[in-house]
Order: sequence, then structure tokens, then C-alpha cells
Amino acid sequence: MTASRARRWLFAAALGALALLGARYEHHLHRHLLHTGDSLIPIAVQSMDGSSANIAPSGRPQIINVFATWCGPCRSEMPAFAAMAKTFQRRGVNVVGIDQQEDAVQVARFARRFALPYPVYIDFDGITHDVLGARVIPLTMYIDARGIIRWQHAGPLTERDLLDLSILVRSTG
Repeated sequence: MTASRARRWLFAAALGALALLGARYEHHLHRHLLHTGDSLIPIAVQSMDGSSANIAPSGRPQIINVFATWCGPCRSEMPAFAAMAKTFQRRGVNVVGIDQQEDAVQVARFARRFALPYPVYIDFDGITHDVLGARVIPLTMYIDARGIIRWQHAGPLTERDLLDLSILVRSTG
């Protein structure tokens, strides 16, 4: 075997090994990806003041909305979602927003602009992407009082989606 051929073979073998390792890492990274029907696990986030917080089953129904301030669909759904959140809260549902990896100043400005009536947290570690599956934002999830994910919607909520979510909250909350 010539030196040139040996180098090509070693290069091909190294690429193959990297591809296998990458596939194993990808599997490991997403092995905890939650879906409808799964139990919500505690999610470590930061509050707006920089302190640590956990979003976890609380014995009450919850709605989680994952967003980013730069996201056009997130901004477009926010007025209707914020208004509906007040109704959900009156029904005993905890509503929280989780921003994906932006600084607190931007997120606070966004929360004020849309007069968000619920706590907003920041995910600096990518857990909303890796565990909740928020690869498309906004992502909205409904978790029942037992901590089971009952509904999730990727993309902006329409009036019909908000109605469906409201019906689900009334029937399970």
C-alpha cells in the first residue's frame, strides 16, 4: 500500500469513526426528549434576576411557552396568548414563558412590551431544545396537574389552537 493510499484510508476511517461518535452523541443528547404522554421532568432555568429556578410538576396544571424575542411568529402570537394566559390563571393554571438563550435586558423589554402576566425565565443551557424539543419556536405545552404532557404545539398559536387549548384546560384542569 502506498503512503498516499494509506493516508486516504486512515482519513476515511477517521471520518467514519467521527460519524459513529456523532450519531451516538446525538442519541445520547436527545434520549430524554419529552413527548405528549410523558411526565415533565424538572427543567433548570434562570429567573430574570439571574437566580436559578426549576420548572417542574407542581400539582397544578401548567402551560409552558418557549419563545425568543427575535422570533417573528413568537411576537405575532404573544398578544392573544398573553390575554388567554389571564383566563388560564383564573382557572388555576400556572403559565410560564421560557426564552431561549437571550440576555435578561432583551427578555425584560419583550415581557414589558407585551405586558406578560406570568413569570418569564431564560434557558441558557439549551434544555428547551434538547429536552422539550423546542426546535421550532414558539413551542407551547400543556401539562396536567399530575405532570403529564397532554398537548404541545410548535409554531404560532392560532385562534383555533387557543380555543382547543382552552377546551383541554377546562376538561382536564
